[in-house]
Amino acid sequence: MLKIRQYFIILVLTFPFLVSFNSNDVNGKYIASYQSPEGIQFVSNSNEWDKTKLIDLYKTLIKNKHGEEIKLLKEVKINGGPLSSSLTKGSYHALTSTITLYQGDKYTEPSAYQETLSHEYGHHFAYHYFPSHHLPFSEWLSVRGIDVSEVRWDAFWNYEENNHAYYPQEIFADDYVLLYGATNEVEAVDVFNNEAFYLRTDHENQQFPNVLENRELRSFLEEESGIEIDEDRLLESPRLTEWNDTKASYAITEKPNVAYRLNLTFHNFETNDDTSEHFELYEITTDKNKERIDFSLDQIDQDIFSNYDYVTANLDVVDLSTSIGFETEEITLELNM
Repeated sequence: MLKIRQYFIILVLTFPFLVSFNSNDVNGKYIASYQSPEGIQFVSNSNEWDKTKLIDLYKTLIKNKHGEEIKLLKEVKINGGPLSSSLTKGSYHALTSTITLYQGDKYTEPSAYQETLSHEYGHHFAYHYFPSHHLPFSEWLSVRGIDVSEVRWDAFWNYEENNHAYYPQEIFADDYVLLYGATNEVEAVDVFNNEAFYLRTDHENQQFPNVLENRELRSFLEEESGIEIDEDRLLESPRLTEWNDTKASYAITEKPNVAYRLNLTFHNFETNDDTSEHFELYEITTDKNKERIDFSLDQIDQDIFSNYDYVTANLDVVDLSTSIGFETEEITLELNM
């Protein structure tokens, strides 16, 4: 019985290295290839991806913060078609240390894969430095502040795309994207047409604690990997400090060039949401010493406040220097103040 238990434990520990998605290989015959200075093979079976584009894809990859583990990445492959009927743009194969990017006939520029490449490299980073992160007893899960019961542990034998955001492997990979991944600047003009928020790089699972304010996790990752997280990536969740009929105030991270969109929806208790009204208010920080932002409610007709019983509110946040951000939890506020 003890031996059976030992075999089971070994199987669980090694299972991620034994299981991978169907990668739709083409028997090793590629249209284009390129070998990076680190020895990584970039290969394509799509007519849309020649050697020049593969070189640019390599340049996109190395924008992700990395250490010696990058030398263990064997291959980055572009497949022209999709992964079966899935909309998946990428996968990582731990057994072969290979990243496969899908739909290369549709996504024909390296920039289209930037976030996907960061996420898949996050898997490579995770399995190199934190090989037990996919297990319930992992130290990473504890430091991350997520309860065991909140996570799906059946990815390797019962994988479903609609549970993707709840698999520990995917949570960690998205953490990597936000803490170490390649970034882009966003124009301030795109805040007021909401483009900045649509293009924002954020965590797939917004239900879990904000990884950008978890300093214990930051220290844990840096100590284990030896790779520092840039201080200017950190961004705390705003905290409501004042709410009245003229303004809504939030305590924020002292950081310039961060855009905030306050989403307000006014409701009545006895009617359905078809009668609700929605408003969006915007602020951008310009002072690195600014500890709070004030949204003026004078922009909203005062009759709105008297016509409704309560309002639900949350914030969309994006750092314009990196495009990284998040959405805060919705709260309910009283009216007729």
